[in-house]
Amino acid sequence: MNQLSDWLEQIEREHKETRAVGLDRVLDVATRLDVVSPAAKCVVIAGTNGKGSTVHYLEQLLIEAGHSVGATASPHLKHYNERIRLNGRPIDDEAIVFAFEEIHSAAGSTPLTYFEWATLAGLVAFRLQEVEYALLEVGLGGRLDAANVVQRDVTVITNVGLDHMDLLGRDRESIGFEKAGILRSGIPLVYGDHCPVNSVTTKASKLQCPTYLAGSDYSQQINEDSTWATSVSCNNRTCSNGFSSVPSMPDAALMALQATVLLDSGFKADRHHRWLSTSHPGRMELVRHRERDWLLDVAHNPDAARYVRHRLDQDFPNRNVKLLFGCMRDKAGVKMLKVLEIPESHVIVTDTLGDRGIRATDLLDEQGPSPAQSMSELSDAIDYLIESTDPHDLLLATGSFQLVSRVRDVIGIGIGSRR
Repeated sequence: MNQLSDWLEQIEREHKETRAVGLDRVLDVATRLDVVSPAAKCVVIAGTNGKGSTVHYLEQLLIEAGHSVGATASPHLKHYNERIRLNGRPIDDEAIVFAFEEIHSAAGSTPLTYFEWATLAGLVAFRLQEVEYALLEVGLGGRLDAANVVQRDVTVITNVGLDHMDLLGRDRESIGFEKAGILRSGIPLVYGDHCPVNSVTTKASKLQCPTYLAGSDYSQQINEDSTWATSVSCNNRTCSNGFSSVPSMPDAALMALQATVLLDSGFKADRHHRWLSTSHPGRMELVRHRERDWLLDVAHNPDAARYVRHRLDQDFPNRNVKLLFGCMRDKAGVKMLKVLEIPESHVIVTDTLGDRGIRATDLLDEQGPSPAQSMSELSDAIDYLIESTDPHDLLLATGSFQLVSRVRDVIGIGIGSRR
């Protein structure tokens, strides 16, 4: 097959499973492909929320330091190519097709899931391009994710929250056990939870992983002159501090900075921090459309919604926020709406599509009596929001990757390059 679309159709048809038992199959194929060590240095990033943002910031830090970088992401917003990036740009169709051909030849009759094909394709591309750094975002959990087959130099667990509970466990400790599956003996861990779970810290201790905890080993504090000072650690001692006059960094940026120091990449912080200002599609993404400010975020569970609420309070304290919301059927939509704390009279709920989609009316029925409005058609909801709001209002679209992707299509925002 010469077309990426043909390959994707076949993979989706023949490999519908999203999660297979065990990694022996994938490790065997990766070994045949010679991609267990796809780059000079590798980082594996797991966590409930913030994985994609952490990969993005780490990618930009390394690129700014002059390195070649490969990165994987999951899921994509618009084009499958977004799942595999080289130096910050999605790879082209031909490179993915070549990787699929290599995987098909190496796998033979070995079954692989849709997500395993994507991860292996990224590893093949990184090996061929001889990138210096490979950054692998775990798609789900960690212990059984395809990214876990590579040799790594640093691991990152952003946080442990309640999501995918049918697959990962019913509480944070159980979910933490799955995410701690990426830990390896003696390999440093950057752990971003401000309330760490024992299943992660205990395993890190057992494996003698040097562990760098948010708030103690790396942190950011505001100075008396209203500037910010950031400190990070190396070998459990402060080795870089006084990155002063920096803007307030998101948690993901702090984790990326700590990981960069551990990688000994040669990055030198400067006063401009260009890497902090690079846009990451769908993550607190501020865009202008029809004389309105739109804030787009792919938050799809209560913890992520809580972070959006925090950022609204921090970054837009004086803005009147109107919400466009759409989540998937298997997500805690009612709880997310509660956590976002947007007045219900300022909320419009729209349909999401596909087998996991839910009609807006059904979601509002779950919520109970409410002044929130339902509008099935996304374009109608967007038109209504624009026509019924003030130019100073902030229009927030959140609840799922699918909603944000469709909003970006309607308002005409492209992603990356498909050369």
